[in-house]
Amino acid sequence: MPKQVDHDKRRVVFAAAAYRVIARVGLSRVTVREIAKEAGFTTGALVHYFSSKDQVLIQASEYSALVVRQRMEKHAVTLHGMDALRHVLFESLPMTAEMRGMWNVWLGFWDRSSHSAKIKLLTKTRYEEWMGRIAHLIQNAQVAGELSDGIDPARAAQAVVAMIDGIGVRVLLTGISISPARQKEMVDDWLAQLPRPAAARRPHVRRKGAGNGAEVAAE
Repeated sequence: MPKQVDHDKRRVVFAAAAYRVIARVGLSRVTVREIAKEAGFTTGALVHYFSSKDQVLIQASEYSALVVRQRMEKHAVTLHGMDALRHVLFESLPMTAEMRGMWNVWLGFWDRSSHSAKIKLLTKTRYEEWMGRIAHLIQNAQVAGELSDGIDPARAAQAVVAMIDGIGVRVLLTGISISPARQKEMVDDWLAQLPRPAAARRPHVRRKGAGNGAEVAAE
């Protein structure tokens, strides 16, 4: 009997291989042949599952999003308020070799999205998910009383995403070194500038009367 093939698992294998190759060499240098070799299959086997290079790249993006999403969701569940927000933002920084590889994938997709409507749509979807996640965490911090209710979560999320994108571009494309400690510090500086709730006003204390019969009253 012919061997039964789990096609869904095979697609995941190819997606993971595409992700690893892009992370290693960048999107501009990736080839279908190299992806197939990385996965341990022939080019013909890969083409059987994906009709175009863009389809392979989209699946690689899905795979990379899954890896990061799991880490972020863990922080969102195990931490609370500002701590959750802070650690989720840290997960997006190019502080490790693995995350710099992840940024190779993202930067490649930014470039490719200007030529491919499908990848442009996927990039838009990823950004909406990413900014929505941050906005939700900001709202949680507001509910916890750690951030001011006057903050617009969507606008704040847009601002910090732009800052993190800037860090990624500088580290990956300009050759400028920003240490992991400095990257964290930049995020912490941004978080520190977010308005906090107004401190509860202390009651004003005055004394009524005089002498040994003085009475303390709060206004």
